[in-house]
Amino acid sequence: MYRMVVRRILQKAYRQLSHGDYEAVLKSFDADAVFCFAGTHALGGELHGIAAIRGWFEQIFRYFPDLRLAPQAILVNGPPWNTLVATRFLVSATLPDGGPYANEGMQFMRLRWGRVIEDRLYEDTQALGQAMDVVMSAAAAAAPPPAPPATSVEVPHALT
Repeated sequence: MYRMVVRRILQKAYRQLSHGDYEAVLKSFDADAVFCFAGTHALGGELHGIAAIRGWFEQIFRYFPDLRLAPQAILVNGPPWNTLVATRFLVSATLPDGGPYANEGMQFMRLRWGRVIEDRLYEDTQALGQAMDVVMSAAAAAAPPPAPPATSVEVPHALT
């Protein structure tokens, strides 16, 4: 019964994320949670605490505003004080150039009394890296040009 409840909660969380509602999902994270997204791209790294994790979600939805996540399999094991969850999911979005982004990933999560204490995500980093190249190129193209360097004008001193 417990495993079924956890699966339903996770399915709801994936639906919430697919609607951009990461704040609802963050409510289930412990204040000291660890969040890791594999890769050496702009989204990659290990984060600690709600504020840092919120920043990651804000960033991913800036890059992929129509991000959609679909869990394919959710495995739950362990007691409520040490629950392990493994999820295989599909991810899709529209890239800034109009092209599609599609990927598959795995999530490993640890829960303690219903609170997320560890969340690790692994997507195909080559596919994600290619998508991030498109995203970053679009962001660079949309950025305002740098301001011209300031020039100083020398004012002659008055004669005394």
